[in-house]
Amino acid sequence: MTATSSPRHGTRTRGAIFAPLEDVGRAVRVEQRLADAIRSGVLRDGERLPSESELAAMLGVATVTAREALVSLRAQGLITTTRGRNGGSYVTRANLHDPDAQAARLAAMSRVELHDRGTLHLVILTGCAELAAELADAPDVDLLASLLPADDDVDPGHWRHADAELHLTLAALSQSARMTRQVVGLEADFGALLRQPLGDPAFQAFTRACHHDLLTALRAHDGAGARDAVRRQLAGALDELAVLHASYR
Repeated sequence: MTATSSPRHGTRTRGAIFAPLEDVGRAVRVEQRLADAIRSGVLRDGERLPSESELAAMLGVATVTAREALVSLRAQGLITTTRGRNGGSYVTRANLHDPDAQAARLAAMSRVELHDRGTLHLVILTGCAELAAELADAPDVDLLASLLPADDDVDPGHWRHADAELHLTLAALSQSARMTRQVVGLEADFGALLRQPLGDPAFQAFTRACHHDLLTALRAHDGAGARDAVRRQLAGALDELAVLHASYR
């Protein structure tokens, strides 16, 4: 297996993942941070992770702590390790978003749990949008625009991938490493479920309109407009997801 091309996500997003940790529970936190980054898509399938010593230095932990975290990630099937000259630990996330598994997970949720997770997602992402409107410059907005599907693209996989990338990059534009890691965690926990409605071309069109309004607001440094665009998109997704959830009852 060989390393893939340059990372999709900006240095701010990845910098938040590899920022030094606080003192408490370091081994578990290394594992959780990397697991969230894999599940959310910040770290790509097939991507080579830093070596144990490099990872330890980046995160400010002992090498044995980094090694312990990697052992746990291997046990979860999130990375594989090869030996030899081109050896190392590589991300394995190809089977994370199996549609049947996602449907079963949604069906197992209570209505209260679904609402709670959705509300948290909405509050944090709208906050990121407002901060991004204040801090983003024209190249930042151009980067967001480049992530969106082409006008004639109706492939659900492309849409889900693009929307996740947009939200992760939007979080990075808040210029808060803590906020960015929070969004990475939300994406790992709930993002795949939240994007199930993007299989519907009508909802794709609705999402495209929200994305357009978000970009317009960011270019104008309009925090209220950016919040509203993200709120409308996420509220619409949650409404659709609630209908799908009710169909399993």
